[in-house]
Amino acid sequence: MKYLRFFCSLLTAVFAVFPIAVFAAVPNRVVLGDFAFTEKDFTSAIVMDVNSKEILFEYNADKAWVPASLTKLVGALVFTERQPAWDAIVALQEVDEVGGGRLRVDSGATLSIQDLMYSAIVGSANNAATSFGRLSGLGVDGFIVAMNRKVRDLGCTTSYFEDLAGMDVDNRTTAREMLAIASAAFARPEIQRPASTAEYSFIIRNTGELKKLTNTNDLLLKPDNGLYVTGGKTGFLYESLNNLVVRVKPTASDTRELLIVVLGSPSRADMFATAERLANWSWVSYSWDGAPSSVLAEAAQIPDGTLIKKPDSPAVWYIWKGKKYILLDGVFLDHYFSGVPILTAPAAVVEAFASARPYTFDDGELLKSPTNSVVYFVQHGMLRPISSEAAFLSMGWDWHQIVIAPQFVLDTYSQGLAINTLNTDSVLLTSR
Repeated sequence: MKYLRFFCSLLTAVFAVFPIAVFAAVPNRVVLGDFAFTEKDFTSAIVMDVNSKEILFEYNADKAWVPASLTKLVGALVFTERQPAWDAIVALQEVDEVGGGRLRVDSGATLSIQDLMYSAIVGSANNAATSFGRLSGLGVDGFIVAMNRKVRDLGCTTSYFEDLAGMDVDNRTTAREMLAIASAAFARPEIQRPASTAEYSFIIRNTGELKKLTNTNDLLLKPDNGLYVTGGKTGFLYESLNNLVVRVKPTASDTRELLIVVLGSPSRADMFATAERLANWSWVSYSWDGAPSSVLAEAAQIPDGTLIKKPDSPAVWYIWKGKKYILLDGVFLDHYFSGVPILTAPAAVVEAFASARPYTFDDGELLKSPTNSVVYFVQHGMLRPISSEAAFLSMGWDWHQIVIAPQFVLDTYSQGLAINTLNTDSVLLTSR
């Protein structure tokens, strides 16, 4: 028994020095298909699983970029680490004014330091963020030195800052380094709370004026978007466009938390839409069950151009570049894939391919419904109705070229400009 007590005491001592590690489930790719985007959607972006630190997506993640108001996260982190008295009452001064978005109060307005932090993060107020330098006791110049020292301590070799508010276009960061900065900032409750607060109200102490702040992060303001935001910050300058770092989960109780950085989006709407799409793509494309997917490996062996189906369903898909395109009707099999074998694969393998739009008729096809006499020409993915027999014949088409397709298939297309004898030059003929 004494040896058992000794062993237990030894374990206690060891765990006191080396705490038991909590091993986070590593997300494994379970759905093929890359995240769909164009170079116009953003300049750089990255997605990280918060718990495992695994990178799930990245594009231009090491490209240097002007962070704009994302800079405020660095200032907030440095200020918080100096352990200010959050209920202390302080005054904003004229020296804190640097232009841009600001807390609209007169010089000398008094408020708590907590109210200042919320103003800087929720409302992205430049005067509130700049006041951190003065109130820290370091002065603005000394505070900037501390900011640059902090990002170096976080392993950021590109990030560099010239001001506290993010107005200076010489500030630099990267999407990857902003992950490290935001991770450190959101780990501090004093920053995370305002970074996840949709609205905040407080009183200017010396005037009694009520101030109401609305978070600049629109993802916090839409409760039906399927995102539970646990932290975020936006930033905009004309030189860097729209920038966002956001931490999200599908629900409050879900452990699949992501940290997403999007830099250089052309508009606020594009920025938020990209972040939302990246989150949803990540949750669909990865599994957090801790087991590597042999199903994904099997799916990856299926070549592009394969027709595939599940054992218990007549539905057929066309496989191309990790995505599956459903054939809405047998007319596609008859017209494009006559005699082509269909692979029957386990349902899990079929589901490993990302769902894309339905398979469509090629440009240049002539289509009609068996229940309607109108003939359509497919151009740019739209149906152009042919207004008369004369217009049809003037194009040199033959009636036997017409493909008969169910009306429900034709209803999935948008309609374009009608073709008549006066505008046949607008018809783009496609060699088949």
